Amino acid sequence: MNMREKILTIASSLFDTRGIQASGVDTIIMEAGVAKATLYKHFPSKNQLIMAYLREKSDKFYAWLNAQLASNKAESIELLVQLCELMEQWITRPEFHGLPFHIAAVEFPDPGHPINQYSAVLSAELQSYLCKIARHAGAKDPEALGQQLTILFEGAALVERLAPHTGAAARAKLAAITLVHNAT
Repeated sequence: MNMREKILTIASSLFDTRGIQASGVDTIIMEAGVAKATLYKHFPSKNQLIMAYLREKSDKFYAWLNAQLASNKAESIELLVQLCELMEQWITRPEFHGLPFHIAAVEFPDPGHPINQYSAVLSAELQSYLCKIARHAGAKDPEALGQQLTILFEGAALVERLAPHTGAAARAKLAAITLVHNAT
């Protein structure tokens, strides 16, 4: 693991467990065992570190999801049903701390702040991804289905974060599957 990856790994752990704003640069450099200059060499600002964290979290999610979808080679409606099941699986993992871009948007509520804006980009990216899957699966209106699935997934993720193990993810999955059956 190179120095950039080490700093990002430590920062990610702190952001996930303590919060983004609560994890100051001094805490990150202390936990990573690096000098402040080293952190700023790799991440010129805390905002850039936060954006790298958000990007990495999104990339890991899509890599996992794409691998799962590719391994089962589901087609059409089965692909969408599998997608719904995988979304439930992702947000009920013990290490799930919520959607990082939701947390970042809450911690940086000003719509003009770069972190808030980047969080909105990542949410739109999720919707675009789900629209693409819906299109590939042959949904009648893939844009509408993609948006509906995004709303269900993001909502279930939020409820699961606030009230874990209450069945929100399972109920969202069932609602999503109903939408899928009506959309194909």
